Amino acid sequence: MVLSTFLFATLAFAEPAPADPGDQAIEAALEGVYQQIPGMEDLDAEVSHGVVRLSGTVLESASRDDAVSIAKGWDGVVHVVDDVDLNTSVSDRLAPTLQASQDRLNGLVARLPLLVIAISIVALGWIVANAVRRAKSLFARVSDRPLVRNTVANLVRIGIVGAAILVALQLLDATALVGAILGTAGVFGLAVGFAFQDIVENYLAGILLSVQQPFSKDDSVEINGISGVVVKLTSRNTLILTFDGNHAYIPNATVFKGQVLNFSRNPHRRFQFDVGVGVEEDLAEVIETGVRTLRELQGVVHEPSPSLQVSQLGDSSVIVTVYGWVDQRSFSFQAVRTEAIRRIKEAFDDRGYDLPEPIYRVNIQQPAARPERRDHSARTQAPAVDLSPNTDVLRQAQAQRTDEDGQDLLADGDGTPRPG
Repeated sequence: MVLSTFLFATLAFAEPAPADPGDQAIEAALEGVYQQIPGMEDLDAEVSHGVVRLSGTVLESASRDDAVSIAKGWDGVVHVVDDVDLNTSVSDRLAPTLQASQDRLNGLVARLPLLVIAISIVALGWIVANAVRRAKSLFARVSDRPLVRNTVANLVRIGIVGAAILVALQLLDATALVGAILGTAGVFGLAVGFAFQDIVENYLAGILLSVQQPFSKDDSVEINGISGVVVKLTSRNTLILTFDGNHAYIPNATVFKGQVLNFSRNPHRRFQFDVGVGVEEDLAEVIETGVRTLRELQGVVHEPSPSLQVSQLGDSSVIVTVYGWVDQRSFSFQAVRTEAIRRIKEAFDDRGYDLPEPIYRVNIQQPAARPERRDHSARTQAPAVDLSPNTDVLRQAQAQRTDEDGQDLLADGDGTPRPG
């Protein structure tokens, strides 16, 4: 009796303890999850008292890390033992890659008709954009400035091609690529903008100058102290032929931000010079003589009328400033000014006006009698110089224009002479 009781107790003690239903549930749940994840199908999970032991093989170490993370995050798991091995079999490791390549190839073949249509849309957009770009009549009403028309035409062409590309990407369900392209283009454009800041600034200034047209071809101008005749305006600089025959290339940004003095825009241009007369002269008579002399001079217009003004009372003379207007379309400004100086000098000499030198005089006796009027009736009244417009620099500028490279962004002039 005692022996049977001892044997029964020993057998009862040797029987394994029944498995915990909670551990079994965790084990089944984890293995079910691993079966659904590619690359983790061969994993086994054994759970005992909340401790998970993972075994089996995977192709990538990332899959092993993911499996451990899944087990650690499971409710009821207190620890995870990683006994997972990496599968080093060549055939097993190549199989997923070959399968993925085959799937991509099958997808490409299936989408080949869409790809052909997308390429056709882009090609059609490119053809239409170039045709629109070459149709100058479509942009004739935009502006008479070549650069403005070309800029608008290029923007239209870019818009058409861009729209075609967007439609093609939408057809291929690759719109996510658009964001990447735009982001890359933005970064690239920013980098190019910093690298070519001066070039971009001059180009934009050229566009604004082409729109504003502060000068035209053959205009006589002064830009930041440089005087000459305008040859042409390119996308980068303005070419000036100086009055002494030199080429001056001025960056468009400098022209746009600098001071531009156009001598040709207004056909009437005023000259002035100073002449000194004695302090004892009748200033009213001096002014009347000067005005009459200028009115008789060919090349000085009557409206606005010439004038003389007393500008300064000096120690030994009275300074009179002479003003006169010249029609630059018919006469040379410099030649008329030269002739005006000569005529005023001769008229004052004829009247016997004192033209004192800039010296101090001490009178110790009564002033001498005014000298008699000199007779200059035989003096010629013909101009000492040719008063016709001087077109020497203008002809050279027109000849230089055909030799210079680059598109001219200026509108043609009105065909009238524009001397300096």
